[in-house]
Order: sequence, then C-alpha cells, then structure tokens
Amino acid sequence: MGMKGKQTKRVISLLLCLTLLVSMLALAVSVSAAETGSIAATGAETYYLWGENSNSPNFSGTTPTGTFTYDSSKGYYYYDLSGSSGDYCFVVSKISDSANSAVKTPAVQTIASAGSYYLSAGNYHGFNCIHLWNPSGDTIRISFTSETAGLTAVKAGSDNPTQAPTTAPKPTTPSPTQGGGTNPTTAPQPTQSGGSDGKTYVYCENEAGWGTVYAYMWINGTQTNNAAWPGKPMTNIGGNEWRYEVTDSKWDMIIFSNNGADQTSNLTFQGNNYMWNNKTKTWSIRDTSPLQISSFATDLASPQYNGTGITLSAEAEGEGTVYYKFSATKDGSTTVLSDFSTANKVLWTPQNAGTYTLTYDFKDAKGNLNQRTKSYVIEDGSSVVAPYIKTVTPNGGDIRNNSNVQINVAAGGGKTGTNLLFYKYTIKNPSGDIANVPYYTRNTSYTFKPTALGLHTLTLNVQGSDNKNIERSYLFNSVGSVTPTTPPETQPPVQPTQASPDPTEAPPAPTQAPPAPTQPPTDASAPVAVYGDADGDGDVTILDATFIQRYAAGISLPKPLNERNADVDGDDEISIRDATFIQRFMAGIIDKFPVQS
Repeated sequence: MGMKGKQTKRVISLLLCLTLLVSMLALAVSVSAAETGSIAATGAETYYLWGENSNSPNFSGTTPTGTFTYDSSKGYYYYDLSGSSGDYCFVVSKISDSANSAVKTPAVQTIASAGSYYLSAGNYHGFNCIHLWNPSGDTIRISFTSETAGLTAVKAGSDNPTQAPTTAPKPTTPSPTQGGGTNPTTAPQPTQSGGSDGKTYVYCENEAGWGTVYAYMWINGTQTNNAAWPGKPMTNIGGNEWRYEVTDSKWDMIIFSNNGADQTSNLTFQGNNYMWNNKTKTWSIRDTSPLQISSFATDLASPQYNGTGITLSAEAEGEGTVYYKFSATKDGSTTVLSDFSTANKVLWTPQNAGTYTLTYDFKDAKGNLNQRTKSYVIEDGSSVVAPYIKTVTPNGGDIRNNSNVQINVAAGGGKTGTNLLFYKYTIKNPSGDIANVPYYTRNTSYTFKPTALGLHTLTLNVQGSDNKNIERSYLFNSVGSVTPTTPPETQPPVQPTQASPDPTEAPPAPTQAPPAPTQPPTDASAPVAVYGDADGDGDVTILDATFIQRYAAGISLPKPLNERNADVDGDDEISIRDATFIQRFMAGIIDKFPVQS
C-alpha cells in the first residue's frame, strides 16, 4: 500500500474515533440530564407573577405583573420588582387568564412588618403566597427553584435572602426536614390549666370529622420521629377531643392527619395542653380551669419602640369577681405594672429595648388562679427614620361638651434630613364633618372644643422631613357632664345658735360623714407626701402623668386624684405642667420635683 493510502486510512480511523467520542459524550450528557430532573427543560416553563397591594387580594380583575426569567447559572426562576413599597401579596401561577377562577382569592395570612421583608406561606395550587414589606423601596428579586420550593424575596443583586424561604407542605407525605406551618411566633403558656398528672399532652379538636386522628412528631431538621408515618394514633377522650401523650420532650414538630390522609402542614409543637383545631386550623389552650380566660392582648402589636405607651388588657370569667394582675419581665427582672385589682387594663411604657415576657395573672373570688404569658419585643428608636407615635394623652374617652380638651403627643423617629417632626390634627364631629382647619405644625399639643354631643374622631398625622408619615385615630365621646374627678367638699356641721338641747336627748347624727384624708399620715405630727403619686397607689409611674392629664382635660377618673401629691411644681394648681414634670422624672431628665427643691 502506498503512502497516500496509509494516510487516508489513518484519517478515516481518526474520524471514527472522534465520532465515537462525541457519541459517548452526548450519551453521558443525556444521562446526566435525566438523572438531575432535566433542569434545562424545567427552565423552559412559563410562570406568571400576580401581585396586589392588599391583605386579601382577588386577582380576578388583575392582570399578571409579568413572567419569570430562568437563570440556568443559578438554577432558579426570578422576577425583579422595581421599587414597590408597602404590603403586597404575590402568587405564582401558570395561568395568565384573569377571568379564570383558579387565580381568585388565594389563601393569605396576616401581614407582619418585622424586618425589611417578611415571608409567610399560603399554599395556592402548589405555589406560595408571600407578603412583602418593603419600606425602603428597594428593587426586589422574587425567585423560586421549583413549584414546591417556595418563594424567596431578596434585594436585587443579592444571593442571600433576608429570611429563609417558606415551603409548602407536600399533600400526601410528610416532610419533617422542613419547617413551615401556620403557627404563632409567640405562644401563651398555661400554668393553671389542663391535667395535673405531671404528663405532657397534645390535643386535636376534631371538628373536621376525621375517622381516626394520628400524631406524627419529629425533631426539626432530622429524620428522628415518634413512629413511622403516619405516626401514633391519638385517643378519643370524649366529643371531638383527641389526646396524645408526648413521652419525649425532644419532639418539636408535629403533623396531625386522618390516618395519613387530610394531613396538616408542618406545625411547631406548642407545648403541654395545646389543642389544634383541624377545621379552623388554629392552636388554642385546652383550659379546664373554672376561671376561664376570654382574652389577653396588647393594643399595639410587637415590636414597638422604647417610650411607646402600650395598653395591656384582659377579660376572664370565674366564680365571683375576677381580679387582674399585669407584669413585665426582662433579663430576669420583673416589674409589676398593676397588682391584683378589678382593673382589667394597664398602660405600659417601656423605656429600655429588649425582649420582655408579659404576664397576665387572673384570680377570682373563690381563689381559682390562671395565667397567660406572651413575648414582646421593644426596639431602640433613637435612630429610626420613620416617625412613630409614643403616647397620646388623653387617648380617647369621655370629654365635656363645650369645654376645651388639650391633646398632648409624644412621638419619635424622623431621624433624617432636618430631624424634625411635624404634626397634623384633624377633628371630625359626630356627623362626620371636619370641624377644624387641619394643617401641619411643630406643636406637640392641640386644643379643641366639642360643640355637639356624641363621638368625635381625632386623626393624628406625624410626618418626618422626608415625608414619611404615620397616622392614627382616637375616639372621644362628648357628653353633657363628666363624672366629678374628686369627691364633693363637705362642710362641718353648723353649730346651733339657740340654746343647747335637752342633755337627756341623744345628739343628732351627722347627715354626711366628713371626707377621708387622701393619704393617711404615718404619725399625727408628720404627714408624708409621696410627690408624683397622683393616683395614690404608693408608687410614681407614667400612669400618674396620665392621671393628671385626664384630670386636666376633664375626663372621668376611676378614683379621686391625690391633689397634694399631684402638685409637683408647687404652684397650688393641677395642670399639664405637673404631668410633664413627672414624665421628665420617669425619663431620668430630672431627679426631683420643683416642690422638693
């Protein structure tokens, strides 16, 4: 064979080898793609983003915001939302038709504004709904890796979400390695309710009518469980109540199911004597105490900033009169806000940032006890940009018609630009008409005179120099007369001018007893004055300042004002000036009152 023939044969052989190599590589690629679930093919799917600035959106009249882009280098779908700020609900769907019933009113949860972005799960045909709180107006990248992975919201250009994405529960099999569920972030802890056998129980209120209720428990992030799926059967203890004894304290997650069907999402185990309602999908305390607690709450949701007035309130029914006690604990130190009394609310004005445990204690006339606790976060507001309202006094209630009412405001935030805050007061009379000329001012107090009986609405706006604004409204009931805040003065009996009566006759009884002293002296010669203690509870707190402000505004008080203790500036007059001195004293600005100088 000639040289040319040998070269031709070598070329052919080389081509055959190359062809074989390419075929092997192609086969390997196809096998790899099949083994990984064909991510490239998945990336070809079209997903639409629906969004509404609403707590309970209905997407039937909305068109999709746009379509997601697939990033093969990062393995996720994304959509960049530019500059949206506020409370939004977003849903991902493969449906673009706004008239399709499948995109109407998805399941959503209550919006929370903690942090920059807040994600909450709401299963929607295999997808998730999230609420976005974006006060800074950043460009947000909404992304997901698959239909069951959940949505993630991050600042555009960042690969780190501000909060871990939530995950929708699988409909047929449990997913104990993942979190999720619809549990409260802080749960009340029972102390005097439930069984007394020392055991730990979890309950299910079977209002959904399941045949047999099962409890599947595990340690979050592991495969360690109480039994193979669907877990252990619970015991029916009467009616709709099913009970399971938790014999190991390490379990922190739970799924209830109808023997494996109709399962709940992954729920955080709340603790002893908690009951899950499989119809309403809510936790509650199984409380068998004769002293039943109806409610325990704060008027402002956690978190709030230091210096903000927060009202704690509670309701309960027991055997006879119910007495309430409120306290706050931080770093092991407990402050009693209001000891046991019939008063079922108290104003709490925390001055220090941190996490507090608020305790609501209940006691009835028969000595039955009960208790609830909740966690509350107070943040440092010294450098906050957005304005916030600390206290408004008075913050509603009865006012005297045709008499001046002075509103005093304490606010914080606005730490930007000129660092100034501006206030606008809008008064609406009972007919709904605006009764004044509202405008922004630097004044932190405002006086108005109601000229009609009935409810008046004060709308307060506080705005910073960057136009960020907060608004809150208060109701005042204008009445013809207000219950006197101090008992009427009584005159000593008039001495008779005529001759003394027959000494054999008993002297006439006085028609009215002389008034009791507002504060008993410790001894006959040295009466004690607890200056600042306007409400006479033996302690000087911010409540005393509120007491004086209500007195000065002519609003009825639950008990008489101690005028001697309230006159801390020593001018023989009870006024807002005295309340201001008490507030300065509580804030540490002054260490004594002018009357003590």
